[in-house]
Amino acid sequence: MPIVIEKVDDMYRARVSPPHGGGEPWSTVEPLPRDGLIEALRALGCHQTDIGDAFFAADPGWVD
Repeated sequence: MPIVIEKVDDMYRARVSPPHGGGEPWSTVEPLPRDGLIEALRALGCHQTDIGDAFFAADPGWVD
């Protein structure tokens, strides 16, 4: 999966590999809150559906 999210306590880390993220590998430096990570991923050009799928894989209750 080009976007991989890992839950860390109540925060998240992410790794993005091409073709997502504008074609460049990217990862968080430190865990981010959910909304902050969504904002960062969208700024990279990641599609909302791919972001949602990656969050669900990491934490099925992420939208609660």
